[in-house]
Amino acid sequence: MMPKRPLVGVLMLLLCLPVFSWAQSKTVTGKITDASNGTPVAGASVTAKGSKQGTSSKSDGSFSLTIPAATATLTISGVGFETQDVPVAADVILVSLKGAASNLNEVVVIGYGTQRRRDVTGAITKVSAEKLTSIAAPSFEAALQGKAPGVQVIQGSGLAGSGSVIRIRGIASIGAGADPLYVVDGIPIIADAFLRGNSGAMNQNPLASINPNDIESIEILKDAAAAGIYGSRGSNGVILITTKRGKSGKPSYNYNNKIGISTYANKPDFVSGPEWLQLRQEAWENDGNTGKAPLPGGLTWEQAEKNNTDWWDQLTRTGFINEHSLSMTQGNKLVKSFVGATYSENQSYLKNNSYTRLGLRTNFDFTITPKFKATLSAAYNRGINKRVPAAWAGGLGDAMSTALPIYPIYNDDKTWFTGGANPVRRLNETLWRNTDHRLIGGLMLDYEVIKNLNLRVNGSYDYLSGIDDQWESSNWINDTQKPGIAKRSPYRGKNWVASGTATYNWTYKDDHRFTFLAGIEFQEKSFVNRVYVEKNSDKPFYKNKSLYKHALDSIKATGTPLNSPAFNAETFASVFGRINYVYKERYALQASVRRDGSSKFGPNKKYGVFPTISAGWTISQEDFMQDFKFINFLKLRASYGLTGNSNIPSGRYYYTYYAGSQYNTQPTLYPGNIGNPDLHWEETANMDLAIEFAAVNNRITGELAYYHKKTTDLLLNTAVSPSNSFGDFYRNVEGSEILNQGIELSLNLKLINQKDLSFSVGGNIAKNYNELISLGGLSADAAGGGSNDTRVVVGYPVGTNYLVRYYGVDPDDGLPIWYDKSGKLTKTFSLDNRMPVGSVVPDFIGGLNHNLSYKGFEFTSLWTFTIGGNIYDGSGKRQAGIITDWVIRRDLLDRWRQPGDVTKFPRLTMNTGTYAGLSSEWQYNSTMFLYDASFLRLREISLGYRFDPKLLTRLHVKGARVFVTGMNLLTFTKYPGGDPEIARDFENPTDRNLSPNITYLTPPQQKSWVIGLNVTF
Repeated sequence: MMPKRPLVGVLMLLLCLPVFSWAQSKTVTGKITDASNGTPVAGASVTAKGSKQGTSSKSDGSFSLTIPAATATLTISGVGFETQDVPVAADVILVSLKGAASNLNEVVVIGYGTQRRRDVTGAITKVSAEKLTSIAAPSFEAALQGKAPGVQVIQGSGLAGSGSVIRIRGIASIGAGADPLYVVDGIPIIADAFLRGNSGAMNQNPLASINPNDIESIEILKDAAAAGIYGSRGSNGVILITTKRGKSGKPSYNYNNKIGISTYANKPDFVSGPEWLQLRQEAWENDGNTGKAPLPGGLTWEQAEKNNTDWWDQLTRTGFINEHSLSMTQGNKLVKSFVGATYSENQSYLKNNSYTRLGLRTNFDFTITPKFKATLSAAYNRGINKRVPAAWAGGLGDAMSTALPIYPIYNDDKTWFTGGANPVRRLNETLWRNTDHRLIGGLMLDYEVIKNLNLRVNGSYDYLSGIDDQWESSNWINDTQKPGIAKRSPYRGKNWVASGTATYNWTYKDDHRFTFLAGIEFQEKSFVNRVYVEKNSDKPFYKNKSLYKHALDSIKATGTPLNSPAFNAETFASVFGRINYVYKERYALQASVRRDGSSKFGPNKKYGVFPTISAGWTISQEDFMQDFKFINFLKLRASYGLTGNSNIPSGRYYYTYYAGSQYNTQPTLYPGNIGNPDLHWEETANMDLAIEFAAVNNRITGELAYYHKKTTDLLLNTAVSPSNSFGDFYRNVEGSEILNQGIELSLNLKLINQKDLSFSVGGNIAKNYNELISLGGLSADAAGGGSNDTRVVVGYPVGTNYLVRYYGVDPDDGLPIWYDKSGKLTKTFSLDNRMPVGSVVPDFIGGLNHNLSYKGFEFTSLWTFTIGGNIYDGSGKRQAGIITDWVIRRDLLDRWRQPGDVTKFPRLTMNTGTYAGLSSEWQYNSTMFLYDASFLRLREISLGYRFDPKLLTRLHVKGARVFVTGMNLLTFTKYPGGDPEIARDFENPTDRNLSPNITYLTPPQQKSWVIGLNVTF
């Protein structure tokens, strides 16, 4: 029989094991905060180094973890923060995490609120203020170029104050506007590029008067999850502009200054006067003529041979850039304030052309009680655009068209030459000025009803007025009996917005975070033209105010109204809601819905509903990812939803009639617009899938996204049968559909990250596939790109060039050879052989950047690029085609001269009949003038020095930086016609959608150098 003592010993040992085990471990508690502001960090990972034991911090930043007694170090990591090893020196540990370079913990602005980037489930790109003001762009939106994946920014031209064409993830419309919605501090603002049509061959840019120095950041909302809260206005994306606000502390002042010069980035190369005469004579003789060729302008050969006028040189200069900005910020427990003032004058390289901006902004944040807060914002900006005609309207357009090098500026008697185009005469004998006044203001009241429940009321006003002043001298109007003529044409727009929201934040058992948003919004917008005034005067009205007042009084005395009835008036009434849910800092869900009602649409379809849903999964927070130490952040994101587009003129759903002439002494009416009670929004079904990542201690960060958008019920202004007596009318084309799908990649690499030396490179690239899936059975002629030789064709991108295909030159006789519709070669030109070719949509767009810093020095650059797509040179058929009364581009020198020559251009002729079937040089619409749109441009390059604050203390200066920046310094392109970045003047939204790759005497972009100073004191 076994003794009992060993059994007792075993039992005693088993009983002691828990005590022994407890003696080999310990519990550590602590709190984790953000080093930048002291706020708690929830969801941070806490692990025992060398062990798999770990936990996560709670919503208040606290944690508790039982670890082996021998553990000496804890590893703390959080999304958006640098990983930190903390020694276990006590049972209670306080940890302050520093923000990582990935900025994943930053706050981004979303529709009607803010959100931590790591919780965002939509496609949002943020651009900081420093990146917006780095270059002397004509308007703030042009500075976005190359800085956001999937956002194509085509700067309009080199004219001062010119606007840009912005397309976010492709072109999703034909007849409605495809520009994004612009929202400043929650106010959807006036941004219509067609307020003044394209007078002077330039669409006026209402955004130019907005002061870039007021902007704190810009968020670009690209998918349904991000833009869906704006419902019927979100299909083209949303650009949220947040202005600077006051900060706590004593008054702090900041002064910015830029001084620089500007010229043109690229220019077409034209032949000289002697060369032009030689080519003219060659064409004359090729046509079988003898003797000297007749010359335009009434000139003899003897007179013409004396001239070699460089009109481009006569109309251009080195422009001067001068910008000053001063701001003050201060704050205490009761009020925080920001006050800023700006003056800038930016001369373009065109003589007499400049844009002067004067701006003043005040932003106040009041804490009336701990629960009741208010913000008051007001900004006034005045923009003075000293204009010159361009493109088809003259000026530099004349220098690229009918101002021949054989023309003189002056006759022998020193009077102006008037036998042909003389843009110098117009420059000196006319004045043209647009003055814009813009006031944007808003008041917001926020009250915390109970803990975490906030009610917010917003009221805002956006006022825009424009005055177009022109003056023509007696020499210009050829009437010495008059001192000259002053002309004025004013307009104004008003935009009221009121909204109310309720936001409730609820946290359940630390792991569940909810944010509920419900809101209503009302918007009313209208425009009014003031009566056009024209009077004899020796100076413009802005220098003769009493004459203008007298003219208005005279008109008023006749009973004529001084203001037109409101036009393009519209109202929006909306309700919306959004729910955000985050579980354990790993899983995020969002759902939103908006119901919009619009006065633009018919009674049968006046309201539309736009829902969205999205989700995000932060994989790097999962336990199974803890072994992958090199991955700091990994997140999957997906969204789907409906958005709309209502960007058409108002008053198109009802019948209109106009007063006609009398018939049999009785008044008559004639029909204007045909009514359509079913008119409604275009709808876009938008899907987005993305992965965001940060690795190798946040040295590698980036995002890869795929999107798929289908737009249906396209809005078109189509014709009706002439027998109905109506003209065009707007309708939704049943069964119509546009597809946009693409891939976006952004990547940033921090190659060196040392105390005094850092070097990073990055960039983004995006590919968008665009196709018109269906036009609902309508023909391609249902929508055209104005006079730009583009149209819509099912199976092709929106905006396809429609041209006769050029094969080449017959080396035997120098005549052009074309393809007919069946692909056979022919020497007979016919517009019936036009085919869809080329595309306004490039294959790839993007930007490449670098940032090198050493101690106080900073060296940065940004290259932008376009790969694929086409440029159609609408002026090339006159500059490099039939020899008439236009200038000749130098690339036409590659022309046929004798049998056996292999050349690009056929033999010269002055007679369109030489090329069989060509009725007019204006009909010379062929791929001969279609070019590859690819280019690489050094958009920005900057060298700066940031002074050591310790050296500035004696001067009572907190910080100072000096820099020199260049813009558009280098351009690599195969396009021979000048600047490859094309955005000409447009007649209407359809023209703008279909023809951004068309150029017609477009002034090239500006190239500039600026020296800058930034001082904080």
